[in-house]
Amino acid sequence: MFFRFAAEVPLRWVDVDSAGVVNNAAFLSLMEQARYLYFQHLGLLRDHRVPFVLAETTVKFLRPGRLGMRTEVAAATRSLGTTSFRMAYEVRAEDEVLVTAEAALVFVDADLRPCAVPAEVRETLQQFEELPSA
Repeated sequence: MFFRFAAEVPLRWVDVDSAGVVNNAAFLSLMEQARYLYFQHLGLLRDHRVPFVLAETTVKFLRPGRLGMRTEVAAATRSLGTTSFRMAYEVRAEDEVLVTAEAALVFVDADLRPCAVPAEVRETLQQFEELPSA
């Protein structure tokens, strides 16, 4: 799968178990940080506020991660809906893919109710990812 964005997201001591293997939940944190960096890279965060919430995620664990690995996470927006969008991820280390994942995210208002994807966000994502216009 092709990704236009990837960022180094280091593992922390707290991310591994007593055998030095990355805990499965830590991969979600790595992807969360990459998602934040992705939107920051695109200039779409205001006051470091993330205007959407995670609605669903699917993770496929391919290889175990270990403390000391240099990890990077690739992130991409794959589709845009009216209030939501879908992203794909790869967590990589040492030229191998450790994890692949997909996530559905929903834009929300101040009361955490779904709201329309803002026009600026839609246009920026469509241009960056070369997504079709709706």
